[in-house]
Amino acid sequence: MNEHNPITVRLDEMVKVWKNNVQPHHTLLRWMLKPEDSRMYEGFCRLEASAHGKLDNLFVFFYTPFTRAETYSYDLIQNWLHEYEEEEQQKAMRAAGVTGNWEVSLFQKAVAAKDYAGCDELLPGMIQLYRNWVKMPTTPFVFSLLPKQMSDPRQFRQWICRWMEQLRPTGTQLLLFDHADSNYWGEVFEKYRHEAVTLRHDLRMQEAIRQIATSGHTTDPYAFFRKCMFEMGDASTKKNKPLLNTWGEKGIETAKKSGDKVLLATAYITYAGMLFPFRDHPAIEHLLDTGIRLCRQEIMAGNESMKPLLLQYYTYKGACYQVQKERREALQWFMKAGDEAVQFGFTAQAVSAYYKAYVFAEYKNFREESLAASRSALLLTDQLTVEEIQSSEYPFMAYDLVQQQRPQDAALIRTVEEKMEVAYDHDWQHTVAELKKNYTKKKLRQAEAGIEI
Repeated sequence: MNEHNPITVRLDEMVKVWKNNVQPHHTLLRWMLKPEDSRMYEGFCRLEASAHGKLDNLFVFFYTPFTRAETYSYDLIQNWLHEYEEEEQQKAMRAAGVTGNWEVSLFQKAVAAKDYAGCDELLPGMIQLYRNWVKMPTTPFVFSLLPKQMSDPRQFRQWICRWMEQLRPTGTQLLLFDHADSNYWGEVFEKYRHEAVTLRHDLRMQEAIRQIATSGHTTDPYAFFRKCMFEMGDASTKKNKPLLNTWGEKGIETAKKSGDKVLLATAYITYAGMLFPFRDHPAIEHLLDTGIRLCRQEIMAGNESMKPLLLQYYTYKGACYQVQKERREALQWFMKAGDEAVQFGFTAQAVSAYYKAYVFAEYKNFREESLAASRSALLLTDQLTVEEIQSSEYPFMAYDLVQQQRPQDAALIRTVEEKMEVAYDHDWQHTVAELKKNYTKKKLRQAEAGIEI
């Protein structure tokens, strides 16, 4: 690994923070980082779980989705067994000198029987048997988690408490990721404060991204284009419009010379977005209209990669009208983004676009338009996977539809309720009501501030 790579530098810093703060008596650990730094938490855990780790700990790392406190230990055991049974994993363990079989029949039986309560008790024992199998029976064990879906933070806190209250092998540590702005697990960490430790570090990821993105030969148009984008961002932050225009034009010229139409469309929309704080509506509209024409021409010519960009352009057009208080026009563009996403087969993106229209219309007291937007999204129910529902704004619109209980929506309500029960279990309305409080407030604040882009 390149020691001068900006990502490697930050991973080394995380190792140092760990060594300076984690003590043997700590059994509950979390990295408290910005939400956008979750990839660095992931990188840290994956690195330490590999042969290249720099800590004297035995790490395992899982993305196991979280749905309910009662079933999560079962889900983790099932996930671990699945990984163990994979041929690639078996080869990797043999290459690392781990021979023989890991005795897992007890855990396989519990999973087959769906013995959820039993799995809570079996998980610590599974950890110790794993340590014995890899011939590291007393090495500090770090059970690191980053659920790829989190349906209910309240229930996840319950699962953490359940974990902390049971007997565990000596030297076992549970490691989690927490959002610095939200402090999701703060209540539990306070409850177990004598056994818990919170790790914090400013990873300066924007600086790292800039270093990586602008590295390259001076004649490389893509490297120079990225430099233009960063310089535009700096100029916008400093409220220096002339400097922003200079770098914006350079970015467009660089993209034109490259011959890459996607790069050119990106240049137009990025420049337009940077101009929003300056309220230069004629310039913004000109850039957006030029970019929309380019996207449509390329899509007609068979360039599929332009489709997501075109949808983004529609959202920016809506935002442009929104900040000029032309609300009906803004709503039309938000709906257009959803309608064309459906035509393109981008169902998840369509839901997100319709939700934007739904929240904006709700905020402006356009009740019929709000209902129409949510209905457009919910009519896509059968095309959405459970994972897409859990990671989208769909649950909020589902909740609103069921709360309204309009007779004309009876069939749709049944379809939506069936899907939500699969995704969140029978008490899904309570779960969504909790999630809705903070999420919708944030969206409404965005709508009020005119930053729907």
